[in-house]
Amino acid sequence: MRRLTLVLVIALVAALGVAGWQGWRWLVPRIDPDRCYLMVEGRDEPLRITHEQAVNSSIIVAESFNKGLPEQAAIVALATAWQESGLRNLDHGDRDSLGLFQQRPSYGWGTEAQLQDPWYSSGRFYEEIVKFDNWETTDVNDMAQKVQRSGHPEAYRKHEANARALAGALRGTRPGTLACQVRWEAGADTATLFKVLQAVPGVTVEHSSGQFVVKDGDSTARWAAAQLTVANAPGAGIKRITHEDKEWRPDARAWSNNRMPLDDSGVVVALTDE
Repeated sequence: MRRLTLVLVIALVAALGVAGWQGWRWLVPRIDPDRCYLMVEGRDEPLRITHEQAVNSSIIVAESFNKGLPEQAAIVALATAWQESGLRNLDHGDRDSLGLFQQRPSYGWGTEAQLQDPWYSSGRFYEEIVKFDNWETTDVNDMAQKVQRSGHPEAYRKHEANARALAGALRGTRPGTLACQVRWEAGADTATLFKVLQAVPGVTVEHSSGQFVVKDGDSTARWAAAQLTVANAPGAGIKRITHEDKEWRPDARAWSNNRMPLDDSGVVVALTDE
């Protein structure tokens, strides 16, 4: 009888432990959600953005590479999307506005399905921006307004510093300034990540067991690849990234010094803990 009671007590404690752990896993991400941390000039603390915002930003920047445009185009695009949607791919908006840039089918931007595709909507934004003379030297807010024709013509200005920092991180001109903390439920979908990496000029991606290596390209291109990978790390199940003398791991809010620096073999991205 005592043995049966002991077994029942152990089973109850174990069940309570599992339930408590599952409850903790459900609760903590909601009261302390994972975030990405972006170093912005003039700020004492990093700017926090969500994983969703980071992934959408990576697509916006990757499409600027695909279009062969300079970093300034990505800055204007990010500032615009920050204002219009908070860098979220919205399925609603004012009247028929949709997507990252709140573009309207009725204004000829594309179909509803197209405008919900962040690759398409980013590309359409860039197609419009290059139609304006001197767009590269025009004030960021004013350039965004020329494209969007918003009822709030000064609204984009407040996002310029953040957009400049994020564009620099994802295009590699501001190395080691974006890190994403991943503590919960990482996935294994690398499709978006590899599509983003294919856009980076000059780099190649080589696969091996449990990892891939981004090679070729200059230092800026490699840093672009490294930080674009960080932005997509949660959905892709990335376990570790090393580049030059820096390292990122899922529990980190910033890049750290790599204790075992590699040679100049490129950006090494591990998909397993081994």
